[in-house]
Amino acid sequence: MTSRSILALLSLLLGSLVSVSDESQTPRFDVLIKNGSIVDGSGRPAYNADLAIKGDRIVRIGDLSRETAARVIDAQGLVVAPGFIDLLGQFEGYLLIDPRAMSKVMQGVTTEVTGEGESIAPINERQIKEQEERSLRDCDEG
Repeated sequence: MTSRSILALLSLLLGSLVSVSDESQTPRFDVLIKNGSIVDGSGRPAYNADLAIKGDRIVRIGDLSRETAARVIDAQGLVVAPGFIDLLGQFEGYLLIDPRAMSKVMQGVTTEVTGEGESIAPINERQIKEQEERSLRDCDEG
């Protein structure tokens, strides 16, 4: 074997090693939720599957056991579902205490329709006076 063919072979081997290591370092998805019970909101029964997220989108659902991701979550024994919409939340007062609404988010609520009939904002002096008695009563009962 000539030195030129050895150099060509070495070049090919190094090139293939570099591309393999690049692939293994770059995850295909941002988040991979594995082993979850998927409830997709369609009305069909829950099913076991993995779910891949890239950016802000769900990009694949199925057997993704061979896929890579920057973050992997094991959802064994847990339900994976879209965010829930609370159509009658009556929660607006608590948003003044915790604007992130973590007590809702931790339950899977991602959207809340609120302010039916009255709202906490915008509010004026007349509305404050009208709500004062009820607010004081609610505080005493709490």
